[in-house]
Amino acid sequence: MTVEKCPEPVNFKELFREMGTREHPYPREISYRNNTIVLSDKLPVKNKEILTFSIESVNSRYPQGFRISIYDGYLSINGEPTEKTKRSTVLFWEDSTVLDVKNIEVQVFTKKDHIFISNIWEETIYEKVVIDGTKPAHENEKTIKYPEGKQVTCYANSGRWHAGLCNGAAMYSEDTPNGKRYHCNDGVEDDDFDDIIFTVTRQN
Repeated sequence: MTVEKCPEPVNFKELFREMGTREHPYPREISYRNNTIVLSDKLPVKNKEILTFSIESVNSRYPQGFRISIYDGYLSINGEPTEKTKRSTVLFWEDSTVLDVKNIEVQVFTKKDHIFISNIWEETIYEKVVIDGTKPAHENEKTIKYPEGKQVTCYANSGRWHAGLCNGAAMYSEDTPNGKRYHCNDGVEDDDFDDIIFTVTRQN
Protein backbone atom coordinates (compact mmCIF):
# COMPACT_ATOMS: atom_id res chain seq x y z
CA MET A 1 0.00 0.00 0.00
CA THR A 2 1.51 3.32 -1.05
CA VAL A 3 0.76 6.88 -0.04
CA GLU A 4 1.68 9.29 -2.83
CA LYS A 5 1.15 12.52 -0.93
CA CYS A 6 0.22 13.53 2.57
CA PRO A 7 -0.86 16.73 4.25
CA GLU A 8 1.33 18.87 6.46
CA PRO A 9 1.31 18.27 9.35
CA VAL A 10 1.42 14.51 8.89
CA ASN A 11 -1.48 12.57 10.40
CA PHE A 12 -0.29 8.96 10.18
CA LYS A 13 -3.41 7.69 11.87
CA GLU A 14 -5.51 9.08 9.02
CA LEU A 15 -3.08 7.75 6.41
CA PHE A 16 -3.46 4.24 7.81
CA ARG A 17 -7.23 4.65 7.93
CA GLU A 18 -7.33 5.75 4.27
CA MET A 19 -5.49 2.57 3.30
CA GLY A 20 -7.74 0.32 5.37
CA THR A 21 -10.94 -1.64 4.82
CA ARG A 22 -14.06 -2.16 6.89
CA GLU A 23 -12.69 -5.47 8.18
CA HIS A 24 -9.19 -4.09 8.77
CA PRO A 25 -9.42 -0.32 9.30
CA TYR A 26 -5.70 -0.07 10.02
CA PRO A 27 -3.48 -2.20 7.73
CA ARG A 28 -0.30 -3.59 9.27
CA GLU A 29 1.89 -1.37 7.10
CA ILE A 30 1.91 1.39 4.52
CA SER A 31 4.62 2.80 2.28
CA TYR A 32 5.72 6.36 3.01
CA ARG A 33 8.71 8.10 1.42
CA ASN A 34 10.44 4.84 0.54
CA ASN A 35 9.99 3.38 4.03
CA THR A 36 7.58 0.73 5.27
CA ILE A 37 5.68 2.42 8.11
CA VAL A 38 3.99 0.43 10.89
CA LEU A 39 2.15 1.24 14.10
CA SER A 40 3.90 -1.66 15.85
CA ASP A 41 6.35 -4.29 14.66
CA LYS A 42 5.65 -8.03 14.79
CA LEU A 43 9.11 -9.46 15.41
CA PRO A 44 9.62 -13.21 14.83
CA VAL A 45 11.25 -14.94 17.82
CA LYS A 46 12.05 -18.42 19.07
CA ASN A 47 11.31 -19.73 22.54
CA LYS A 48 14.18 -18.91 24.93
CA GLU A 49 15.75 -16.56 22.39
CA ILE A 50 17.89 -13.78 23.86
CA LEU A 51 17.58 -10.24 22.48
CA THR A 52 19.57 -7.14 23.37
CA PHE A 53 17.85 -3.76 23.15
CA SER A 54 19.66 -0.43 23.09
CA ILE A 55 18.21 3.09 23.07
CA GLU A 56 20.55 5.02 20.80
CA SER A 57 19.03 8.50 20.88
CA VAL A 58 15.95 10.56 21.73
CA ASN A 59 14.81 13.92 20.41
CA SER A 60 11.46 15.02 21.83
CA ARG A 61 9.90 17.23 24.46
CA TYR A 62 8.20 14.09 25.79
CA PRO A 63 9.92 11.28 27.72
CA GLN A 64 10.45 8.39 25.30
CA GLY A 65 10.61 4.62 25.47
CA PHE A 66 9.50 1.38 23.87
CA ARG A 67 7.24 -1.49 24.82
CA ILE A 68 7.34 -5.24 24.24
CA SER A 69 4.10 -7.22 24.20
CA ILE A 70 4.09 -11.01 24.42
CA TYR A 71 1.26 -13.54 24.29
CA ASP A 72 1.25 -16.89 26.12
CA GLY A 73 4.61 -16.35 27.72
CA TYR A 74 6.84 -14.03 29.67
CA LEU A 75 10.11 -12.12 29.44
CA SER A 76 13.23 -12.25 31.52
CA ILE A 77 14.82 -8.80 31.81
CA ASN A 78 18.52 -8.98 32.67
CA GLY A 79 17.79 -12.28 34.37
CA GLU A 80 14.65 -11.13 36.22
CA PRO A 81 11.47 -12.90 34.98
CA THR A 82 8.23 -11.03 34.51
CA GLU A 83 4.85 -12.45 35.48
CA LYS A 84 3.49 -15.11 33.13
CA THR A 85 0.08 -14.12 31.75
CA LYS A 86 -1.95 -14.59 28.56
CA ARG A 87 -0.79 -11.17 27.42
CA SER A 88 2.05 -9.27 29.03
CA THR A 89 3.47 -5.84 28.18
CA VAL A 90 6.73 -4.43 29.53
CA LEU A 91 7.69 -0.75 29.22
CA PHE A 92 11.27 0.50 28.88
CA TRP A 93 11.94 4.23 29.45
CA GLU A 94 14.87 6.36 28.34
CA ASP A 95 15.40 7.67 31.90
CA SER A 96 15.28 4.30 33.66
CA THR A 97 17.21 4.23 36.93
CA VAL A 98 17.30 0.43 37.15
CA LEU A 99 18.41 -0.50 33.61
CA ASP A 100 21.32 0.42 31.39
CA VAL A 101 19.20 1.52 28.43
CA LYS A 102 22.16 0.99 26.10
CA ASN A 103 22.27 -2.70 26.98
CA ILE A 104 19.00 -4.39 27.98
CA GLU A 105 19.04 -8.18 27.78
CA VAL A 106 15.62 -9.72 27.16
CA GLN A 107 15.03 -13.46 27.02
CA VAL A 108 11.74 -14.55 25.49
CA PHE A 109 9.77 -17.51 26.83
CA THR A 110 6.72 -18.08 24.66
CA LYS A 111 4.51 -20.63 22.92
CA LYS A 112 4.06 -18.17 20.06
CA ASP A 113 6.54 -17.31 17.32
CA HIS A 114 6.60 -13.53 17.72
CA ILE A 115 6.50 -10.51 19.99
CA PHE A 116 5.21 -7.00 19.29
CA ILE A 117 7.43 -3.93 19.62
CA SER A 118 6.27 -0.32 19.57
CA ASN A 119 7.42 3.07 20.77
CA ILE A 120 5.89 4.91 23.72
CA TRP A 121 6.06 8.39 25.20
CA GLU A 122 4.68 10.14 28.25
CA GLU A 123 2.39 13.16 28.24
CA THR A 124 0.96 15.26 31.06
CA ILE A 125 -2.81 15.68 30.99
CA TYR A 126 -4.98 17.96 33.11
CA GLU A 127 -8.37 16.48 32.32
CA LYS A 128 -9.98 13.61 30.46
CA VAL A 129 -13.50 12.70 29.38
CA VAL A 130 -14.83 9.32 30.52
CA ILE A 131 -18.08 7.45 29.95
CA ASP A 132 -20.43 6.95 32.90
CA GLY A 133 -22.22 3.69 32.12
CA THR A 134 -24.94 4.38 34.70
CA LYS A 135 -26.37 7.30 32.72
CA PRO A 136 -28.29 7.58 29.41
CA ALA A 137 -26.23 7.89 26.23
CA HIS A 138 -26.95 11.60 25.74
CA GLU A 139 -25.59 12.51 29.18
CA ASN A 140 -23.08 9.78 29.98
CA GLU A 141 -19.87 11.77 29.49
CA LYS A 142 -18.10 13.34 32.42
CA THR A 143 -14.81 15.18 32.75
CA ILE A 144 -12.21 14.24 35.34
CA LYS A 145 -9.77 17.05 36.15
CA TYR A 146 -6.17 16.76 37.35
CA PRO A 147 -5.21 20.24 38.66
CA GLU A 148 -1.58 19.24 39.24
CA GLY A 149 -1.33 17.19 36.06
CA LYS A 150 -1.20 13.44 35.54
CA GLN A 151 1.41 11.52 33.53
CA VAL A 152 -0.02 9.06 31.01
CA THR A 153 1.72 6.59 28.72
CA CYS A 154 0.85 7.08 25.04
CA TYR A 155 1.34 4.88 21.98
CA ALA A 156 -0.48 3.85 18.82
CA ASN A 157 -3.69 2.07 19.91
CA SER A 158 -3.66 3.69 23.35
CA GLY A 159 -6.76 5.35 24.76
CA ARG A 160 -5.59 8.82 23.71
CA TRP A 161 -4.83 7.53 20.21
CA HIS A 162 -8.34 6.10 19.88
CA ALA A 163 -9.71 9.41 21.17
CA GLY A 164 -8.30 11.19 18.12
CA LEU A 165 -5.04 12.35 19.70
CA CYS A 166 -1.43 11.23 19.20
CA ASN A 167 -2.03 11.13 15.44
CA GLY A 168 1.67 11.31 14.55
CA ALA A 169 2.46 7.89 16.03
CA ALA A 170 4.28 5.55 13.63
CA MET A 171 7.61 3.82 13.17
CA TYR A 172 9.82 2.14 10.60
CA SER A 173 12.83 -0.14 10.86
CA GLU A 174 16.01 -0.91 9.00
CA ASP A 175 17.91 -4.19 9.05
CA THR A 176 21.14 -4.37 11.05
CA PRO A 177 23.51 -7.31 11.59
CA ASN A 178 21.38 -9.85 13.52
CA GLY A 179 18.61 -7.36 14.22
CA LYS A 180 16.82 -4.10 13.49
CA ARG A 181 17.05 -0.39 14.17
CA TYR A 182 13.72 1.36 14.85
CA HIS A 183 13.08 5.00 13.93
CA CYS A 184 10.02 6.28 15.75
CA ASN A 185 7.55 9.14 15.69
CA ASP A 186 5.63 10.06 18.82
CA GLY A 187 2.19 11.69 18.81
CA VAL A 188 3.35 14.99 17.31
CA GLU A 189 2.19 15.23 13.69
CA ASP A 190 5.52 15.42 11.89
CA ASP A 191 7.64 12.86 10.07
CA ASP A 192 11.14 13.24 11.49
CA PHE A 193 11.12 9.71 13.00
CA ASP A 194 13.83 10.66 15.48
CA ASP A 195 11.81 10.98 18.69
CA ILE A 196 13.40 7.70 19.77
CA ILE A 197 15.80 5.47 17.87
CA PHE A 198 16.56 2.07 19.33
CA THR A 199 17.90 -1.30 18.22
CA VAL A 200 17.24 -4.98 18.85
CA THR A 201 19.98 -7.56 18.29
CA ARG A 202 19.63 -11.36 18.39
CA GLN A 203 22.21 -13.03 20.63
CA ASN A 204 21.60 -16.70 19.83
